[in-house]
Amino acid sequence: MATGSQETSLTVRDLIQKSKLISEGPPARYRLLTTRSNLQNDGSVRKWTFGQQDNTMHNKILLIVGETGTGKTTLINAMVNYILRVKFTDEVWFEITEEGGDNKMSDQSKSQTSKVTMYEVFVGDNPLTIIDTPGYGDTRGKEHDQQIAENLYTLFRSDSGVKEIDAVCLVVKASDNRLSDRQQYIFDAVLSSFGKDIENNIVIFITHSYGLSPENVINAVKKAEIPCRTDEENEPEHFLLNNCQSGKRSLKYKKTVQTAWEQVEEILDDFFSTLKEQNRKSLEQTERVLSESKQLKACISNLQNRIDFAECKSKELVQIQKALQENREKIKRNVNFTFTVTEHYKVKVPIENASWWDRKATTCSVCEENCHEYGCWFAGTIWRCKVMKHGHCTSCTGKCCYSKHVKENKKYVTRSKVVTKTYEDIKQQYESIKKQEGENLSIENRLKNELTNNKKEKSNLVEEAYRSIMKLYEIALKPDSAFIVQCLDFLIPRAEEIGKHDYARKLSDLREIKPESQERVNTC
Repeated sequence: MATGSQETSLTVRDLIQKSKLISEGPPARYRLLTTRSNLQNDGSVRKWTFGQQDNTMHNKILLIVGETGTGKTTLINAMVNYILRVKFTDEVWFEITEEGGDNKMSDQSKSQTSKVTMYEVFVGDNPLTIIDTPGYGDTRGKEHDQQIAENLYTLFRSDSGVKEIDAVCLVVKASDNRLSDRQQYIFDAVLSSFGKDIENNIVIFITHSYGLSPENVINAVKKAEIPCRTDEENEPEHFLLNNCQSGKRSLKYKKTVQTAWEQVEEILDDFFSTLKEQNRKSLEQTERVLSESKQLKACISNLQNRIDFAECKSKELVQIQKALQENREKIKRNVNFTFTVTEHYKVKVPIENASWWDRKATTCSVCEENCHEYGCWFAGTIWRCKVMKHGHCTSCTGKCCYSKHVKENKKYVTRSKVVTKTYEDIKQQYESIKKQEGENLSIENRLKNELTNNKKEKSNLVEEAYRSIMKLYEIALKPDSAFIVQCLDFLIPRAEEIGKHDYARKLSDLREIKPESQERVNTC
């Protein structure tokens, strides 16, 4: 590779003037002074910009995903130094990332946040945007990861965010012989948000590499069935990174470090050249996947509550049937009698012992249902809630107008109580229904009809959920996330119960996951 020329030196001196010294080195480490702004008022989605944007030039847009400690921060800074045309002989290293990064691993769980950061570098003729997703899969669990997914959704929808993407870079270490449950969880959590059209834009970066064949890592990626672009040998497209560019240099090892630096330059040459050959992908389908995924989650949660309530009502009707059968002789003689029934009813109660993610719910005052019970914290107003579409709810039974809904820290729950009824009570109840509907049916036939209607309602609800899941599978890149598996576990036995064996079979086929992924599902 060419050594630093006068032109390069002048460029570096200019960059140093726009940076803050971190350490003397060599190489001297500098943090680029960026203009910082928030795409969300709470700072959960932020943008750091270095240089002045030229609207006549198209910047490459990359999303970086990886577990804490894989060298993701070094990869981001290596790409930035490459774009800035920094050479080994310049004896400098520029950083754009948060203070600490990969160099402070002793307190990972505390240092990681759910903030999504978009780094923009507008220098020269190769502008670059890098989206970093820190904290995925850290020790705080699924609620933390849900917030990151929500922040990505915000980034894709924001006017000042991103609408297209050139590459999704999945970062793994060269020493990995298999993807850990956490790594699998991280990749699933991100990739399940994308549409299928993004698969050819996903590549693997293998960090902490000594340049040897990454056969074990590649086999681990294939075994985990990570969707990604493949090379001419039908192997996952991958690039090696040695992670030693910013390390302190000594005269004794200078030649070795220089060779490593130049190898990374060649790798990044190859990587960015592949971007020129690939078509940039719109995030329109990805945004649709994210939106429909939220609606599906709300629908399944609402469905479960409605099925549970219908089953409770069926048990109540069966109890009444049994009491009538046991007292046939008294009914024939028109003698009144008493019996006990467990009645079920809905009541609205405060949401207690819930995480901040689940402290509010959108409920329908007409249907008396929880339309968006979990994760309903983001939208500030009812009509912006993710279950609303064209001004109406996609979740509740009546698909009611948004104006019939309330968003607050309360939700509907099913309660039960044992009550004593008389035969006269039942007669009056059904005489009233007979007058309203004009059907001259006996009490027993009326009960049979109600039980039949309950069964039909359950069948319709299962069919609705089945269609929603199959639709998501049509458009999603990797929809077998932990949540989807839980949905399938809920639906499969109910599909069998109502006689929809073809539904159950198809859902069971979707449910097939690898044993190493089951632990990840169980912890959610």
